[in-house]
Amino acid sequence: MDDETSTMDVTLWATLDDHAAAPRGDLLVHWFRTATERLFPAGDEESAASWALVTESMTGGRNVRVRDVRANWGQLADVLRPSPFYAAAGFHAPSRDDGGAWVDDVGRVGGTQTGRGGSHTELSAAVRGAEHVADAAWCAGLVVVLAAALDEANPAFARIDHRNFHETTDLESALKRPRRRSLRESRTLLRGYSWVTGVPAELADRLGGPTALEATGAFHAVRPLRAGGLLLQASQTLAGYDDRHMAAVFRALAPVLPPGLPGEDPGRSARVVHEDASRV
Repeated sequence: MDDETSTMDVTLWATLDDHAAAPRGDLLVHWFRTATERLFPAGDEESAASWALVTESMTGGRNVRVRDVRANWGQLADVLRPSPFYAAAGFHAPSRDDGGAWVDDVGRVGGTQTGRGGSHTELSAAVRGAEHVADAAWCAGLVVVLAAALDEANPAFARIDHRNFHETTDLESALKRPRRRSLRESRTLLRGYSWVTGVPAELADRLGGPTALEATGAFHAVRPLRAGGLLLQASQTLAGYDDRHMAAVFRALAPVLPPGLPGEDPGRSARVVHEDASRV
């Protein structure tokens, strides 16, 4: 996510790689379309205006700018499908200032190639939760959106966080795991854990699948994805994801978490259990 703003406080993330069940460009298009339609629906005055920017390549190529994402969806989809280096869309209320004064975005959707040679694509979306983070129906809707966006993907990783705009996970930060290594090993070791954690099929199998994970009692909901992998929801609401829930999730996922004792990051307040997963 490009930056943290005062209006957005809930983030959805997912990581795609070459093991995805569909072409990565098609999954990128589907991510943008699902987020646009479900998080920022037409008729919502707060997010009625929108923009998009796509950078085709890190080393050259076009920068494509699109105004009014909904009205020009076909144009945006065409430049997303080749899986560009960078893409972002922002949603905001229409400006009533004839001078065209900037209005802060209330939501963002993004996709960025990362890893060596663009080996992975990081997907993101940010919305304003505010008091809704304590609303069970609203929170359940976030999980539905993430599942709809990833059902055909078997993602290498996914998560939903509150007030966390970092592209790396809290666990990666606390363990000081190099980003490229973490991406490369994402189907061998789980990158982290959050209120909602997306586990790829390979790691879900090692954990015993949905039945075994439900039996741990650590999760409010366990949701299989059609193309493989699971979404694990820790508590009914984002606001309810307290240290007790976090500890239960950590213990349930410890067999596939990277080893090491988490440390402190002076530039970040990471929500992790300060135990070595390999010793659980």
